[in-house]
Amino acid sequence: MKRKPFSIAILGSLLLGCAFALSGCNKGPAITVWVGGESAKFYQQAANKFFKDHPEYKYRAVVKGVDTGTVAGTITTDASAAADIYTVAHDNIAKLVDAEAAYPIENQGLIDQVVADNPQGFKDVIYATPKGETEKKLYGVPYISQSLFLYYNKKFVSDEQAKTFEGLQQAAKAADNKAFTIVGDDGYNFSFTMLARKESDKSSTLKLYPNGERHDNWLQGDDEIAFVRWANEMFADPNGGEWPPANWITEVQNGKVCALIGGAWHFNSFAASCDDFGIAKIPTFTLTADHVQGLTGVSAGDVYRGGTFADCKVFMMNMYCAEEKREAAQELMKYLSSKEVQKESFLEVNNVPAFAGVDSWIAEAKDQMTEYQYMLGVAQTSMSAYGIAQPFVKSLYNTYFYSKNGPQKYVNLIKLSKAECTLDAIREALFRIEYTWGWGEDVPEGKLPATLPASTAERIEA
Repeated sequence: MKRKPFSIAILGSLLLGCAFALSGCNKGPAITVWVGGESAKFYQQAANKFFKDHPEYKYRAVVKGVDTGTVAGTITTDASAAADIYTVAHDNIAKLVDAEAAYPIENQGLIDQVVADNPQGFKDVIYATPKGETEKKLYGVPYISQSLFLYYNKKFVSDEQAKTFEGLQQAAKAADNKAFTIVGDDGYNFSFTMLARKESDKSSTLKLYPNGERHDNWLQGDDEIAFVRWANEMFADPNGGEWPPANWITEVQNGKVCALIGGAWHFNSFAASCDDFGIAKIPTFTLTADHVQGLTGVSAGDVYRGGTFADCKVFMMNMYCAEEKREAAQELMKYLSSKEVQKESFLEVNNVPAFAGVDSWIAEAKDQMTEYQYMLGVAQTSMSAYGIAQPFVKSLYNTYFYSKNGPQKYVNLIKLSKAECTLDAIREALFRIEYTWGWGEDVPEGKLPATLPASTAERIEA
């Protein structure tokens, strides 16, 4: 492994919200591009190269670093002030299309590249149907993948202990601290229990907007009930899981936690807080007789691994990109999302590529990476087998999943005392959450079905 570590945090703080000076030779009008702040310098240089190599396009590139976690809201508020090409997480695609802030991809070469290079899971979530139309169109061009995985402090945790939540708990008892923390209790940063999969066959009963349908959800399987019981026990343990602290960086620095469930965007902060650390898949946990009591679909001894949303960041073209720019803009998107540029982006600024087979490339290119970079790439790509892309192919689904109190109901359930966290209480809460996913509202007062589990496909009248 030859490359020196790259300081994303320092670079990001310098670049966020600032456009880079141009270094290309073109003097024409600008095509503007928004990317994550940590990536702005890299993509400015890549865009400069593209226009230098393609003088037939009389444009120059201006790349600006933005907060890609919040920029979708800015774009929907005033797309006319946004860049010609912008970056968002794929779950924002439908929302931006509905807001008439996105223009569909028309360049056949770019369409062919997207179809050829990307895994099916990403291809399932990058199309949307414009208002007033019936045909889906391609809007998102994947170029970065992202998922959650585990960072752990080797001062407290051995590589072997990091493989299981029981191992983390054992390490925490020895150190008198917490086994792990999460960075948020929203439906994304705290999703590893709900999205958990059986280690032996990667199975799960969970159905979340399957095939783009909002009334075919299922959260009431026996495995999901067992996961709630496990989490209820784990987060109640003084050496178990920690709900999001005021500042997780301080917790890591002060040795208050053994590990963190986070993403690649937490890499530099964790690295700056911990002298010697490891990166691995989200650990496994083993169900006990207490977790499966009264259930038939799971057994004591079953091993599950925490799951994740395995997502992609995409380039999108702004509806306000001038018509005369669109051909050049899409050719630029094709270049910036090509496999070769994705690879360089990982080697330079730790953006894990989105293309199919990236795990094989990471193994082949190991000698070009730092030790930590290689661990990050392996952990994230390995989690794809335990994850799904956020299936919010309609903006309504995103709102119903995140903004109608579903995540809070789930957290409240897990925070119940052991005596309160009964089978009936779990069944009711999971039914209510699932109902919210489909209808965007709570079950009317006094209208809970007499027997659970029950279907949520039909709306319950007040």
